[in-house]
Amino acid sequence: MSASGHRDGLAKLRPALSLGLFLGLALAASCPAPATTPEVPTLIIRHAQLFDGRHDQLLTDRTIVISGDHIAAILTEPVALGASASAAQLIDAGGRIVIPGLIDSHVHTTITVPVPQLRDHDPAYLAARAAVQARATLLRGFTTVRDMAGPSFGLKQAIDEGLVEGPRIFPSGAMITQTGGHGDFRHRANTPGRRWTQHSDELEFQGYTLIADGAEEVAAAAREQLRLGASQVKLAAGGGVSSSFDPLDSVQYFDAELRAAVQAASDWGTYVAVHAYTPTAIRRSVEAGVRSIEHGQLIDEPTMKLIADRGVFLSPQAYLFGAENPVAAQQNAVQRAKARLVADGLDRSMQLAKKYRVKIAFGTDLFGSAPIFAGESQEFGARLKWFTSAEILEQATSINGDLLALSGKRNPYGRVGVIEVGALADLLIVDGNPLEDIRILEKPEESLRVIVKNGRIVKNVLGVRP
Repeated sequence: MSASGHRDGLAKLRPALSLGLFLGLALAASCPAPATTPEVPTLIIRHAQLFDGRHDQLLTDRTIVISGDHIAAILTEPVALGASASAAQLIDAGGRIVIPGLIDSHVHTTITVPVPQLRDHDPAYLAARAAVQARATLLRGFTTVRDMAGPSFGLKQAIDEGLVEGPRIFPSGAMITQTGGHGDFRHRANTPGRRWTQHSDELEFQGYTLIADGAEEVAAAAREQLRLGASQVKLAAGGGVSSSFDPLDSVQYFDAELRAAVQAASDWGTYVAVHAYTPTAIRRSVEAGVRSIEHGQLIDEPTMKLIADRGVFLSPQAYLFGAENPVAAQQNAVQRAKARLVADGLDRSMQLAKKYRVKIAFGTDLFGSAPIFAGESQEFGARLKWFTSAEILEQATSINGDLLALSGKRNPYGRVGVIEVGALADLLIVDGNPLEDIRILEKPEESLRVIVKNGRIVKNVLGVRP
């Protein structure tokens, strides 16, 4: 029987069942052998309406029991708190809705200034800016992010060790790009690069991007990111907006090169995500075994159907390419023209994704300055043109959690994006109902009353009671 089956059966026991007795029964039922050390509650959230991440029907009058960094039990109210709960912190949700911690599937945590300026600043200064933005991201309710290009390994380590506050990071490391591809940010007058001069570009040296050509080089580049701790590998498979010299319709990397990266990642138990807008670039990537398409706004209908048939995730952005371009100020004329082409394809791509029931991730792709990062939560309302509030909330929680689960053993954390027994204890207590109006999450400073990450209280304006 599943863990949820045990939970439902135990929830029918008499209301006066103590929490201590419940936990003992639950552990005995779910463990193949007696636990040597019973779980002790460290945080209890009572009187909650629960959105578990997967179903838009709220579970009412629930008590969530957290032990350490994970969810130990979900009980039906009323529950008498037994002796084993005496040392636990207690939060009364007061009938408010509790949702899983939010996930942003496409961020650049370390690109805190416009890309051309990355060469001009001391890396320690850039790291300090990244730490400040990491805390701001967490306070917006995003307890997990997938970093899709940049030297985020050190920031991830600092957050994991508790040196700074921020979301847990699933890092990709440097974006792997072909010569002249989306990740080749050399100036036109720059030297030809390490193949001819033995000198890397500064952005390669710092770990933002890595130029690799040919199947052997691409495989080696993927392995290098995995060696550094990447949970997934990121390639540029087509033209980009923020790069100046590659046309938007250019197709990047041959079949053999893409397959080399996919094989290298698969050998480590994880997957490849690619930057791609056009049908040809997307189709070539999917045929090579890529599992996540980043952007995809210029896709056509047959290619969207292919994505759906193969179970590939699509990670688009609505706010970034909406009516108001939040990054226009840091783009040149060429980049702004390409951004308009992508924006023109946004509506059709979203309609096609919805038509074919594609697994749509929630990602923002904002970078470059604090005001731009602050627009992260605007992605919620930007998607209302195509999706319901409940669908958007599912994208930002369980669907993104399923995407992160593709990292397999390269996932150093556990199950995220859901409120289920055994999942990591990432919880938000919300004023209002985001299932009916997702826009309340656009003002997290007002709507988020409590933020819990890894079972630890990050923000709490409701107070803790003994």
